[in-house]
Amino acid sequence: MQDSANANVATLENQLTERFGLLMSHTQLAELLGRSAGGLRYSLSYPSDASTRALKACGRKSGRRVYYPASVVARIILGSDKS
Repeated sequence: MQDSANANVATLENQLTERFGLLMSHTQLAELLGRSAGGLRYSLSYPSDASTRALKACGRKSGRRVYYPASVVARIILGSDKS
């Protein structure tokens, strides 16, 4: 069971990395989640569930911009991140 979960995470991580690169911008994350950039920004400002809190916590600041590691986003999407 654990091996299949790890394989799923690795597959999704590879797909995200090929499409967006190692770090995803706010706009790219919104596109992936099927949200508008403004809607995602609001959700991250007022997180209401564990997945949103995990996404907010994984953000890495570079200057004024925030980037999200594709590997962590894959784990959060598949629900295997226990942060």
